[in-house]
Amino acid sequence: MKQLSLMIDLSRCIGCSTCIVACRNYHEIIDHTRAMPNGIPYYLRVENRERGTYPNVAVDSWVMPCQHCPEPKCLPSCPEGAIGKDAQTGIVRIDREVCNGCKTIPETLAAEKTKAAPCMAHCPTHINVQGYLGLAAKGKFPEALALIKEENPFPAVCGRVCYHPCETHCNRGEIDEAVSIRAVHRFLADLDGKAETRYVPPVRDRKAEKVAVIGSGPAGLTCAYYLAREGYGVTVYEKAPVIGGMLTRGIPAYRLPRDVIEGEIGAIRDLGVEMKTGVDFGKKITVAKLRKKRYRAFFFAVGTQVCKELGSEGEGLKGIHPAYEFLIAVNSGKPPVMGKRVAVIGGGNAAIDAARSARRLGAEEVFIAYRRSLEEMPAGEEEIREAEDEGIRIETLLYPARFIGEQGRVKAVEFIRMRLAEPDESGRKKPVPVPGTEFARPVDDVIVSIGQETDWSCLTPECACTITGTGTLRVDPVTLQSEDPDIFAGGDAVTGPRSVVEAIAAGKRAAVSIDRYLKGLDLRENRERDWTDTAKVQKEKYDPAKRAVMPLRNPKERSGTFDEVAAGLSAEAVMGEAARCQSCGCACIQSCPYGVIQYDGGRGYSHKCDLCFERIHVGDLPVCAETCLTDAITFGEKELVRRKVEDMGKEVLKDLTRESILYVR
Repeated sequence: MKQLSLMIDLSRCIGCSTCIVACRNYHEIIDHTRAMPNGIPYYLRVENRERGTYPNVAVDSWVMPCQHCPEPKCLPSCPEGAIGKDAQTGIVRIDREVCNGCKTIPETLAAEKTKAAPCMAHCPTHINVQGYLGLAAKGKFPEALALIKEENPFPAVCGRVCYHPCETHCNRGEIDEAVSIRAVHRFLADLDGKAETRYVPPVRDRKAEKVAVIGSGPAGLTCAYYLAREGYGVTVYEKAPVIGGMLTRGIPAYRLPRDVIEGEIGAIRDLGVEMKTGVDFGKKITVAKLRKKRYRAFFFAVGTQVCKELGSEGEGLKGIHPAYEFLIAVNSGKPPVMGKRVAVIGGGNAAIDAARSARRLGAEEVFIAYRRSLEEMPAGEEEIREAEDEGIRIETLLYPARFIGEQGRVKAVEFIRMRLAEPDESGRKKPVPVPGTEFARPVDDVIVSIGQETDWSCLTPECACTITGTGTLRVDPVTLQSEDPDIFAGGDAVTGPRSVVEAIAAGKRAAVSIDRYLKGLDLRENRERDWTDTAKVQKEKYDPAKRAVMPLRNPKERSGTFDEVAAGLSAEAVMGEAARCQSCGCACIQSCPYGVIQYDGGRGYSHKCDLCFERIHVGDLPVCAETCLTDAITFGEKELVRRKVEDMGKEVLKDLTRESILYVR
């Protein structure tokens, strides 16, 4: 038997719900004595669509079943192995005897189990954290990593430098402490570090269209990763002599070792992505020239390379280093010679990185001057704590009024004390100088880290896209498409300096848009998802358990070397830590991009359409197809159904992908 599927003709569906009633009755998933018509779980459901979105759809309501995806995300996400795919028919089924509702308590939290867990909801890339923690708790490490790589091609990078909003919002904190999600993430990724065993996802059918990615930071490489997986020919153009952007040039090796970055870039190369370095895009190679070579789309992920200036007197003196240029020199193995006393101006992670790097280069006294209070400091708490452990002082409410030089070189900084007034446009309290509080402090070197801007010389006159007043490229916030239909942009070039994981999320979003653009599909359809997370947790089921602590090298030893500071967790610690996860939602429901998996709170398991598996094996139709009053539902072998759809010749059937509104799965 070949793979089977359903097709629902939206021009015939009248939203009468006859199929829904028949489905509920046949599968006995409704208690008619107490259930409201649409207030209980069911396989089929009626969805409302905006009239006019699809010209061939006669009504606003239509029926949506499980799509029985060719590559179902629910299957690998289940830590219990309760979901399987029938080899003959391709039908995805849930074994009710094995499913435990992700540790649910029967009769409780049914509504909450259908929502996203807060870790997934607040992760910019929306990784199924609960799913991979469940797999890791059972020692299914390769399966857990594969699940991560569905949403993020840089697990080893993010396992080290992500600011982990998943942990900030973890419900486990209501019992004791948040799950150490990032540490588990890192352990899983590090198992994949060797090239001979590296996980490289399969590539779908190769396509003729070519895409150019300008910039090889996390946003650009992520976009290339997902487009290559879809089969497109992708070329990445990088101005610098090395691939990686801020990963390789901005983040020091003690936080992010070079071999870790290269390993994950290697996996992207293995997908067939071509990478070219030393290319000053906008000069010899331009958008116009690549269009002539039949490149069909462009993604600009050029980041922010130009360091902002303070505007303080004496800023041009020798010994004053822009932080990004300083970190590039350090990471390229050609650091400047530092004096004994170093001041760092700024409060972000780059300022912390610069200060800790200066310490490793031999500076005896390093202090950070920040114009706001410690509470407003944007650097991560862990980074601040580790810097202080290494003897770096953080002095707040200070601003460099001017730099004092001698024979052209900085010798001191005149600071002025600040006070905090009402919040500014950033939402943080505005720092205001306090007159008469100036004082000088001797220094040998100063590193200025107050942010960066984008150099847009890569955009040539044939590009219609425009720059905003803040120096970022103007794009649609949902699709990341510019005024030039074939030009997309994302990452720091659009948002200004942000985190690595936010850049990765932008690259993934752009890849989806470019794929749709090249297929002639609606770029905005179904792009926005409700990420309301679970509000309640099952505190009574869990005893307090200590959070696994990431082991760090001794501060005195590590401050003299660029070797990695964090040592990583053991396999035993990872399994124990992952087991602390409360499974706030259902992993399968969170993984489903169509929202068709349901949860039965009374029985404590998830369920979904299985095309009436028992009926079709004896030659009967699924009950929905058998009872449909308008013959809107067609059932049969997938390819035969596909041909029937193609023969109908409707505009809405132009491309039968997972985003198609006439479901053929």
